[in-house]
Amino acid sequence: MSNCQCPTETAAVRPQFRTREDENGATLQIALPGVRKEDINLTLHESSLRIDATRGDTVPEDWKTHRDTGAVQRYGLDIRLTNRLDGTKTTATIDAGVLTLQVPLREESKPRQIAVN
Repeated sequence: MSNCQCPTETAAVRPQFRTREDENGATLQIALPGVRKEDINLTLHESSLRIDATRGDTVPEDWKTHRDTGAVQRYGLDIRLTNRLDGTKTTATIDAGVLTLQVPLREESKPRQIAVN
């Protein structure tokens, strides 16, 4: 028998998110309550953007519910970017538990004027 106090591996939860597109590109907002920026991993592979995040077990007492005991929480989300978006120029910020990703349009996808000769 082992006395290991090893954390048990938990399945990743798909976080709530929303997307919005405009003439500049796409904005994704992902709910990651209690997650620090150091605990977020963003990976771009071709047109797939992977978000992995972990919330530690130090959760404020008033966040705990009967289902949330403050245990480590893992989040995972895969987003497929359209051909119009340039994932290599994505920027990310986190504020108040919301990760915001700005994904600009590719230059060739932006509208432009064509001169008539």
